Amino acid sequence: MGMKEITMNKILKCLLTAALVSLVLPWSSMAAEEPLLLELASTNIKISTFYNGTTLEVTGSLPADAEVVLQVSGPRHDVHLKEKGKVAGFLWMNKTDVALENTPAVYMVYTPEGAKEKFLNPELGVGYKALVKDIAISPESEDKAFVFGEYVKLMEKSGVYAINEGAITYGEPNDGVKGFSVTLAIPSKMSAGDYTVDAIAVRDGAIFSRVVEKLTLELSGLPKMISSLAFGKPLMFGFMAVFIALATGLIIGVIFRGGGGAH
Repeated sequence: MGMKEITMNKILKCLLTAALVSLVLPWSSMAAEEPLLLELASTNIKISTFYNGTTLEVTGSLPADAEVVLQVSGPRHDVHLKEKGKVAGFLWMNKTDVALENTPAVYMVYTPEGAKEKFLNPELGVGYKALVKDIAISPESEDKAFVFGEYVKLMEKSGVYAINEGAITYGEPNDGVKGFSVTLAIPSKMSAGDYTVDAIAVRDGAIFSRVVEKLTLELSGLPKMISSLAFGKPLMFGFMAVFIALATGLIIGVIFRGGGGAH
């Protein structure tokens, strides 16, 4: 075989290889795993005069063979509590001051139906057991799990801590992808500030994708004006508070006189 034939064979092999790669790459990109997508109906919620909480629609998509869980959390701060106990064997009184450090003011989890046990796993970083790992307690002699458990009960009553099983619903899979939707509760006690909505996609008990969106609650209208006066012009705010109290008293007095007073 001559040199020209060997060179020609090499050229043909290279061309064939290039052609195969060009054919395979588009198919491999098409077969690549679909990403986790997350979309909030709004990323900014206004707290106006008559605001009493609201809801927020969240949608997204993920691979059909995966599941998703959502966490709403933030901002973190230190919480100071009074621990009660029996004094002299029978009187319930405040015994010690306890501080929970790096504690989120809001923590709400949303899971699909029947997936509560699957997702509330410290290894995945989801749920109260996972949350307490990042929280420090002082004094260290206190029972961390017990104190945090009692704190969680208080926050759940306020509506700012919650585990919402079955809140996420899926659409019918299509081409290896399925959509999901969930309605987030935004309680009235969720104050102005920045929060995170964290979507976690899980397959076979492990996280394979994660998307985080920021959600902002901000004051508007009269609440914003009052807050600005309280922090920027405290003297004017004091006069305003006195005026409102006096006006309220006068209005109540007029109402009672108009009703004939007490008998």
